[in-house]
Amino acid sequence: MSRLLEIAVAVQESNGKLSLDEELRRYIRLIRYDWVANWNCSVYSSSGVLDAVSDSLERLGMLDSHPSEFRRKVQRVAGDMDPAEYLGTLAELVRMADRQGAPEYGDLAMGSREFLQTFPYLFGFGAILTDEGDRDFVDLIRSSVTDEHPYCTERAVSYTTEAQRALVIFPGPDGMKKHLSWATRERLHEIIDTVNDHMQREHS
Repeated sequence: MSRLLEIAVAVQESNGKLSLDEELRRYIRLIRYDWVANWNCSVYSSSGVLDAVSDSLERLGMLDSHPSEFRRKVQRVAGDMDPAEYLGTLAELVRMADRQGAPEYGDLAMGSREFLQTFPYLFGFGAILTDEGDRDFVDLIRSSVTDEHPYCTERAVSYTTEAQRALVIFPGPDGMKKHLSWATRERLHEIIDTVNDHMQREHS
């Protein structure tokens, strides 16, 4: 529920640059494509929580008994609308969007919030490049993985998984360069090849 309210706040404060319908559909795609997120709190569950809190507010008639951060978010997005009514309306909008299914990336481009959640390791590698960009790219990938050896499984798998996903989602020679200036298709392949080489030599 907190994430959905954050989305609603971001849309409201974007001065028309963001669409609530599109941001909700991106949220739904993000949850559906991540089995851990979908298991922990599916879109159906999150809309149900909104409904439950809406019912609670309607009975109590006030926000005072709820956490301060929640009150601030609801007051920001509800405006002149009754908070209980707003949360119930948002819950219905989430369900309506969920019934449409997760949109393809060709139909709805990946947003910045969605990108950070989908590619946290590649995004984090950008910081390494900023600090050590004068070194050879492949050497940076290799040391980033081998420095963690033999406890490198999570990082190694995450690098290759995210790189493979990026190749599928962002076809073309520029790869995901629009989101990460360094992440061309060629470099994504170098990540995969370098990590695979390490796994074959050290973990086969």
